[in-house]
Amino acid sequence: MGKADVEVKIYVEKLDKLVHNEKNPRYIKSKKHQELVQSLKDFPEMKDIREIVIDENMLILAGDKRCYALEELGYSDVRVKQVFGLSEAKKREFIIKDNNHSGEWDSDILANEWDMDDLKEWGTDFKFGGGSDKDPSDNESYKPHEVTCPNCGEHFELSKASE
Repeated sequence: MGKADVEVKIYVEKLDKLVHNEKNPRYIKSKKHQELVQSLKDFPEMKDIREIVIDENMLILAGDKRCYALEELGYSDVRVKQVFGLSEAKKREFIIKDNNHSGEWDSDILANEWDMDDLKEWGTDFKFGGGSDKDPSDNESYKPHEVTCPNCGEHFELSKASE
């Protein structure tokens, strides 16, 4: 099947018409679900900016956990991107690739160009050592520790940079 065989329609659909994918290999723990709910409360425009991807049978291919959060918040509709013409194999590939966030975070840019309080409020799980830029004395009590990459789950030790 070539790209020309796939059709995409974007429109607003009732949440209760969407079918949750029982074979979705991703899950969300209660704490993260509540953070997602809070995120949508704080930034409701995300509901319209980031569509839920569904197939021709209304099966959710991407955005399943957001749908649960939107339902909990009492929303009745959501913007969807409906895809026609994908084989079952391509749908399965899409589900995995959509959830397999690739790339790495550049901790220097995050630390120097982004507000850590904003990143934390937005649901990121960054744990940088060395304390805050606001209080240089925090660096004196710094101890090396293990951190976990929020993308791949790899563990590594974070130690104080040489000065």
